[in-house]
Amino acid sequence: MKARRAGLELFYDNMDITADLRPHLLSFGYTDNMSGQSDDLQVTLEDRQQLWIGDWAPDKGATLKAAIVQENWSGDNQKDRLDIGLFEIDEPEINGPPSTVTIKGLSIPEGSASLREQDKNKAWEGTTLSGIAGTIAGDNGMSLFFDSEIDPAFDRMEQTEQSDLVFLQKLCDDAGLSLKIAEKKIIIFDDVKYELAAPIATIERGVSAIISYSGKTKLQGIYSACTVEYTDAQTKETYSATYTPPNPPKTTKILHLNERVTSVGMAMTLAKRKLRQENCQETVFNVTLMGDIRFLAALTVMVKGWGNWDGKYIITQATHKGSKYEVSLALRRCLEGY
Repeated sequence: MKARRAGLELFYDNMDITADLRPHLLSFGYTDNMSGQSDDLQVTLEDRQQLWIGDWAPDKGATLKAAIVQENWSGDNQKDRLDIGLFEIDEPEINGPPSTVTIKGLSIPEGSASLREQDKNKAWEGTTLSGIAGTIAGDNGMSLFFDSEIDPAFDRMEQTEQSDLVFLQKLCDDAGLSLKIAEKKIIIFDDVKYELAAPIATIERGVSAIISYSGKTKLQGIYSACTVEYTDAQTKETYSATYTPPNPPKTTKILHLNERVTSVGMAMTLAKRKLRQENCQETVFNVTLMGDIRFLAALTVMVKGWGNWDGKYIITQATHKGSKYEVSLALRRCLEGY
């Protein structure tokens, strides 16, 4: 059987530099986040000839388009690839001795400074979350991918001294939706839908190529139910609903919220969403495996062989790293019923 190899295919400002890169590549790292953080790419190069601090020095703001390429992992002479997207160079670094250069890129383009750095004041009227997100995407030269049946409507929404990204993240958090930026897209999705998807793999103790693992479960900040109650100041009508999941956590604590709703059904939907937000980190698991390009954020896996820790989990972060190709996964247990 031929030796397994993993490498990086890299385009710098749309120019293929893979062949020039290969003799100098020491390691690479790609982190794919499910929500709330930008994806990032790190490439570390040896630089004894001082090429990468001289004529080949990378420019801040230049783009990198990358793919991880596996050879002989799924069989002799088999080549598999994972396209990992477009990044903007943010922090070139040099270290030594021996002389090395590390190129760091982010999936949120610095060129779209107004997206995350420019505080704005704006009133949004008669629109929806997807409408706001679409406008923000267009204003920043991006497109929108909206994958949710939940699309809150707003009579009026104030953006006050907030960047577009902070404002949009808050709207998504309130709606219980996930947000990320990648490939010059604003991506908003419902992680409930993604947790229901079929697992792509089973990570099994004693069977899978596991390098290390850890797990944690907690009770602090976890609730058995959520009650939403709101009284309309004008009509004096009270809307109240309590949501309890099918298999509630073993705690007597109930989350009580007083937030504006206009019906009992709306109160129940909000109770379910808010309880999910509080309880989603109850049980988490981390595992490092031999490199595998199948593992990406927002996909689900089964965990088997750890007793009470067994079950279905969603990948919240996948970090692919070389030179020895490994993948580290941050997982959270999928919630049932909410």
